[in-house]
Amino acid sequence: MKPDLKLFQKLCSFPFLLILLAFLFPLVNVSCSEKVVADPNLYQLVAGVTPESFLEGKEKSAVEEMKKKEPRVQEFFEQPIQTSQAVIPILGAVILGAIFAFVTPLGSLAMALAAFVSLWVFIHNFTLIVISQHYDFLTVEPAVGAYCISFLLAIAIAMNLTVIIKSRKQKKLKMDN
Repeated sequence: MKPDLKLFQKLCSFPFLLILLAFLFPLVNVSCSEKVVADPNLYQLVAGVTPESFLEGKEKSAVEEMKKKEPRVQEFFEQPIQTSQAVIPILGAVILGAIFAFVTPLGSLAMALAAFVSLWVFIHNFTLIVISQHYDFLTVEPAVGAYCISFLLAIAIAMNLTVIIKSRKQKKLKMDN
C-alpha cells in the first residue's frame, strides 16, 4: 500500500472521533403537545437518567402542570430511562470503528455499518417502548444528534470504501506488472 493511501486509511478514524463528540447532541426529542419535554443525548441515555432531570425553565413548569392533570405524566418523568443496554452497542461500534481504521478498512467499514443500523434500530425501538408503556400523549422523533451521527457514519463508510477500492486497484496493478 502506498504511503499516501496508508495516511488516508488512518484518517478514516477521524469521522469516528467526531461521532464521539456528536453523541453530545440530543439523540431523540420527546414531545408532548408539540413541546419538546426531553432531548437526551447518548451519554445521558447510557447513564440512565430520568426524563425530568433534563427539563429546564418553561418545560419544567409545563410538565408540572401536566402532572397535575394526568398522573401518567408524573410516572413517565420520574422513571429512569432504561436504555443503556441498547445504546452501548452503538458506542462500542464507533470506538471499534476508530480502532479498526488503523488496522483494517474492512473492519472499520463493518463497524460503521453496524453503528448506523444500531442507531436507527434504537430510535425506532425507543419510540415503540414509549408507545407500549401507554404514553400515547408523547411523541418521539430523531433529533439533530441522530442526523449528525448518520452523516458522519456515511463519511466514514465512504472513506473506508475508498481505501478498500484503491488498495485492490494497487494490488491488481502490482500483479499485472
